[in-house]
Amino acid sequence: MADIIIIGGSIMGSSIAYHLGMTGRAGDVCVIEPDPAYEWAAAPRSSGGVRLMHGLVENIEMSRYGREVYKNFAKLMDVDGLPGSFDFLEHGYLYLVAGPDDVAAAEESWKIQTGLGVPNDLLDRDELGARFPSLHVGDVDAAIHGPQDGFIDPHAAVTGFRRKATSLGVTYIKDKVVDIQVSGGLARAVVLGSGEIISSDIIVNVAGAWGPEICAMVGMEVPVQPLSRNTFYFEIQGEVETMPLTKDPGGIAFRQEGAGFTVGLTDTDVAFGFNWEVDHDLFESRFWPVLAHRVPAFEALQVKRGWAGHYAFNYMDGNTIIGKWIGGLDNFYIATGFTGAGLQKGPAIGRAMTELLLNGGYQTIDLTRMSFQRVIDEKPLIEIGFTA
Repeated sequence: MADIIIIGGSIMGSSIAYHLGMTGRAGDVCVIEPDPAYEWAAAPRSSGGVRLMHGLVENIEMSRYGREVYKNFAKLMDVDGLPGSFDFLEHGYLYLVAGPDDVAAAEESWKIQTGLGVPNDLLDRDELGARFPSLHVGDVDAAIHGPQDGFIDPHAAVTGFRRKATSLGVTYIKDKVVDIQVSGGLARAVVLGSGEIISSDIIVNVAGAWGPEICAMVGMEVPVQPLSRNTFYFEIQGEVETMPLTKDPGGIAFRQEGAGFTVGLTDTDVAFGFNWEVDHDLFESRFWPVLAHRVPAFEALQVKRGWAGHYAFNYMDGNTIIGKWIGGLDNFYIATGFTGAGLQKGPAIGRAMTELLLNGGYQTIDLTRMSFQRVIDEKPLIEIGFTA
């Protein structure tokens, strides 16, 4: 028996576990995670970006809290006087836009950001070229630069939250949820692959790209599917200035990583589902032409390795769905559909879910608009100026 069962122990599950544990009044919290090394989890395979560059108030505020936590992560996750090794690399974030419609959307989102006190810069082509001379900007009409943004080691973030949550009394079980027992309008227990059955007062589904499978166990349908995403690490022979994490109009996003760079592409035209195969031909056809065009120094790059990960892709509007299953089971909660932004939102989701579970409502960031109600009402919550 547990007071709260959390299905999924990656960034969301471990952040929720940490925030619950910090209150000292959550009771027995149990996290079920089949992959404790996080070999297949989405967050450790991500670019690790943390940005306040959003076109939706809720997303800005969630990332603001995430940035605050990650900048102080080593201290916050201290266990018995031993802080974790953790760096927030404040290299910035750069969003390039081309065409009048995208420029107008970028300007609108920038106004939302600066209206909330985010010190982002809206650059025209000349200002962009002067600030980042290694970039070819002839076909770029504008850009938003977030100098305070950056990236982290995503695996260290997940394990840091888990380590701290464990020290606070949270139990982690290495197993897979294969069924959920339901009766009387409530989720009563989880059935594990080992055959063990654990009953609970509250069940929280934060299983990432596997979340829709968990929802299906209780008859809940969410507009979320796994979306595979290829990432490559490459090195160059020459040198460029320190580069921000850059999102190109060509669809790719690249950033510095040690002695080289990583680059990823979110292709919403691929079939939904899990696909762990790395498509090396895709690099030659889609990645390299954009990279070589945008940064001439990348033309003679050498690919060293590649890997595949998966977004919990919300195909309705690309935004978070959080809260209890409205119209369904009163004690079944979800947080899903992060569409590639889960790592930066993880700390805020942990705090928000803790507020919901223990206090019955939000006390810091109001995420009411991100509830399941909008799915029921078929009213997408669209972010201005940004795509996955």
